[in-house]
Amino acid sequence: MKNNILITGSAGFMGLGLTSRLLKLSDSDDSKIVLLYHHDKPTNYLDMPRVVVVKGDLNDYASLCDIISKYEINTIYHFASDSILKRCFDNPVNAYEVNVMGTVNLLEAVRNVGVDTIKKIIVSTSSKVYGDTPAPYDEETLLKPKHTYECTKACQDIVAQNYFSSYNLPINIVRCTNLYGPNDPNASRVIPTTIKTINRKEKPQVYSGVKDAVREFVYIDDLVDAVLLIAEKADNGEVFCVGGLEAISINALIEKICSLMGYDGEIETVEKLAFFQESKDQSIDDSKLRNLGWNPKFTLDRGLAECIKSEAYR
Repeated sequence: MKNNILITGSAGFMGLGLTSRLLKLSDSDDSKIVLLYHHDKPTNYLDMPRVVVVKGDLNDYASLCDIISKYEINTIYHFASDSILKRCFDNPVNAYEVNVMGTVNLLEAVRNVGVDTIKKIIVSTSSKVYGDTPAPYDEETLLKPKHTYECTKACQDIVAQNYFSSYNLPINIVRCTNLYGPNDPNASRVIPTTIKTINRKEKPQVYSGVKDAVREFVYIDDLVDAVLLIAEKADNGEVFCVGGLEAISINALIEKICSLMGYDGEIETVEKLAFFQESKDQSIDDSKLRNLGWNPKFTLDRGLAECIKSEAYR
């Protein structure tokens, strides 16, 4: 059965990972995969016959309607987001326009031109929506954001819930913890930054104030497994938390990377920057997703080993 797919944020880490998997799963399928991008073009997929690469803007409602109609979209994976903490901190208006109003425009386009064709919409928000709520979080945990990025993601989450409850759109929400893996295009994240620093024969750094903060990390392949499982099996309106196999402090994470790379030098502590406004401990109870059939395969050590081998981090 034909399933034309739209992926927003297609040049981001989640978009690239999902596109790669979809192409492997159905190589002979005549369904289209429409990759919507705004700044960075997903160049790896430009000449593939099943892939359509479209430059667009989530705040251009008319173009979203046109894309959904023209390509007869059946499934949407909404991954587009401004996820750079510093950029959100410096420009909150843009963060709200992209993360919140972009989601409103997309779901409005579905409501007005896609109700007869679209069977599933996956909206990716973040575990950051829980803010300072005590961890571990699950789907029933109160959303309690404080800072700009996490507030925009919480608003995005609530918008998606609204469009399911009020307009019966076939939406599922995925609240994912920290994502990692080879070829992450966001080189500012702690794992690629640390690996690149050690490869350059420089001292890895950890920010003061967050070095003891606990985080959970999920490998890109495990996240793609989760997203595809939710799209296939979850009832509309359900929310799912996606965690990893281990919660760890930032300092211990950097020490683990150092050990795996054979670096036994100093880890330099630098001042915490203003845009690092996050809660101390974050971890996920993903029992609901596991009960649906999800089984993550990558331990943190295994995932980090894959990252260390990546040419992109050299």
